[in-house]
Amino acid sequence: MTRLAGALAIVWLAFVLPGDRVVGLLAESRANGQPLRVEGKLTARDSSAPSRLTIEIHPELGARIADDEGGRWLVANGKATAGTKLPAPAWVLDLAPLVLRHEGELRGWLAAEGVDVGKNELARCGGGDCWVLGTRQAGSQLWIDKAAFDLRRIVRPGAPRSAFDEWQVFGKVRFPARIELTDDGGSVAALAVERVTAIPLAAADLTPAWVTAPPAAKTR
Repeated sequence: MTRLAGALAIVWLAFVLPGDRVVGLLAESRANGQPLRVEGKLTARDSSAPSRLTIEIHPELGARIADDEGGRWLVANGKATAGTKLPAPAWVLDLAPLVLRHEGELRGWLAAEGVDVGKNELARCGGGDCWVLGTRQAGSQLWIDKAAFDLRRIVRPGAPRSAFDEWQVFGKVRFPARIELTDDGGSVAALAVERVTAIPLAAADLTPAWVTAPPAAKTR
């Protein structure tokens, strides 16, 4: 039995890719990524939170987020750089980890978050397996679906845990249908994604002037 267990352990370890290779494959899977508009229904622990969010995000330039009550925020490098209320509420979601498409940018983000890509292990997530960059014992972890290379979880010290579940195709874009932040007290905020579309988005669209600009008139 001991020899059998040892043999199985060797086979198991043989399927664990180096973390550097996982990052490279993740970048390859996103090579054709485009700016996206994500629309969905928000539920949050904060009773003053709005009911809907629209997030427009560029793979390199950051994102702009608008709620259905007139709130607006610009997010870059994981932080709100401008907004109608600062610091930004917890439900102002940073979706950059879902769309970063260049390996150098992915590595920069992982380094900034303290994820050690030199360490990697396999663990169950949902009905399948995930690569866990940093390993489950680390304070900072990135979970990536082994088969589909979908981002599934982010764990960071001192911050709510992020979960990206129910991945599906919206039109031609594969994206999680449920995004949730949780802490030791339970759910902090959850976005039920209803629509994801590719859009044109440039640096000129991601300036503080957008935060203070009047909203566009609604068409009937």
